Amino acid sequence: MIVLGLTALPAPAQATAVDVVAAVKRLQSQGASVKISQRTGAGWPQDPRVEALPMRGCGRRADAPVVTGLARLGRGGVVAADMKRQVETSECALRFLKEDAANGDQRAADQVKIASAVHRMRTVGGRLYVSGPAYGGGTGWRTLGKAPAGAALYGDQIIDPFDLDTLKFLVRTATINRPGAPQHDADGRRISKSWDYRGETTFAALFRASKPFRDMLGGRLDPQVGKISFMWGVHTDRRGVPVTVITAWRRLGTGYRLQGATAATRYSWDVKASISAPATVGTGRDPYSDDLVDAYRIQRW
Repeated sequence: MIVLGLTALPAPAQATAVDVVAAVKRLQSQGASVKISQRTGAGWPQDPRVEALPMRGCGRRADAPVVTGLARLGRGGVVAADMKRQVETSECALRFLKEDAANGDQRAADQVKIASAVHRMRTVGGRLYVSGPAYGGGTGWRTLGKAPAGAALYGDQIIDPFDLDTLKFLVRTATINRPGAPQHDADGRRISKSWDYRGETTFAALFRASKPFRDMLGGRLDPQVGKISFMWGVHTDRRGVPVTVITAWRRLGTGYRLQGATAATRYSWDVKASISAPATVGTGRDPYSDDLVDAYRIQRW
């Protein structure tokens, strides 16, 4: 109690700290399913031809990958995922990519395919399945071989909030661990009472702590990239269940494939997901990708 004169006032109630690690462990044991909605922004180098055009007529190129889908948890984290990915590319940038593709530039040809259609990735039973023109043309699913269960889910977002070792590292190094502002889940619903874990770390530190991040990179992180610091936030409801994950970083200087990036991922939990291996029409090819994770392997042009 706080006593002011003769009046006794109740002391402000302290919010009870949440435990995101324990909450995710429960979700794993329940075999919970989650709906995902994600949007990213990346500072890819600007095409000089776009730079030369009037801003009003074209605007700046701002690839904005949008990812949606479902995942299922189990022992160890994500055990299956089914995701859709579409890249929003400015009209002028796409026009120049088409010109380059017509002149035989395979990377540009793949980028045109990626920007012109919805592509899908599914991981189930330890295998990765893909669908869309960039993976080999035609219709139907194709296989890309063996892959970790979360392979379909990550590539733009580098934090796996369903991996306990990753979460333990983030919680241990968080500089903010307290009640947070309202959040919105993957369905846009307002979560009024949230909890914030926030901090800053390096790509190298995350690489050491997080097996999913190592898997994303194929076990290889560019040493120069490893020195870069990024800010992160894991926001949960008051039960500790993840609602949003945000990462952001910016690198000053020139000569790098990527100057900076942000990724914001939202989750909804009142869903069911039945994810099974699809029938396939052959083996797919891995295209020249614009996944953010690709830029962390080799940063300079």
